[in-house]
Amino acid sequence: MAIPNHSLCYRPVRAGITIVNPNVGKVGTAGFIATSNGQDRWLVSCYHVLGRIDFSPFNDGEPIYQPIDDPEYLIARMSTTRADAQLDCAAAKLEAGIQSTNEILELPPLAGISEPVVGMRVIKSGCVTGVTEGVISQVNGDAVEIQIAPGFPSRYELSQEGDSGSLWISSQDNRAVALHRAGNAYGKQDSFAIRLSAVLTRLNLQLI
Repeated sequence: MAIPNHSLCYRPVRAGITIVNPNVGKVGTAGFIATSNGQDRWLVSCYHVLGRIDFSPFNDGEPIYQPIDDPEYLIARMSTTRADAQLDCAAAKLEAGIQSTNEILELPPLAGISEPVVGMRVIKSGCVTGVTEGVISQVNGDAVEIQIAPGFPSRYELSQEGDSGSLWISSQDNRAVALHRAGNAYGKQDSFAIRLSAVLTRLNLQLI
């Protein structure tokens, strides 16, 4: 059985690919690469991907692997100073010698960030459903809701478990707008995300 493209080993590390903390036990998606000072590199995803699926505390220095739980594939380590269970975001610092790029698998280069707006068409690259497209249907504080784009089939897969942590970007200008955190398990195919500017502020990071 062939391994999906998003679950292959990528070096330099980039966004849109499979990552795992063995203490979580389930894979998620690398959302983007950020920096605190222009020199260091941090991999950003959801708290329930990098930290704990039940949002409980994790230990400083826990390993993050890509794409599988194996010492050979260690890429980063967790930091308790860059995580927020309530906002569902966290960052892991890339290990020395692990190169990275600000590319997102199968998507155009990022052109900065924008605030989410109702009606905005967005796309994401997740490690389970790959590249999918939707439209922002609601913005409530830092919470962003995305629905299937008008004219798309009702059975269109917007996201699945494992896509958590992927980055929604505007399909018009390739600006990042929100961090994907969940989708509906049943019923209408909505996806739920977090305003990216809030994530960057809380983690004290910026896009590279």
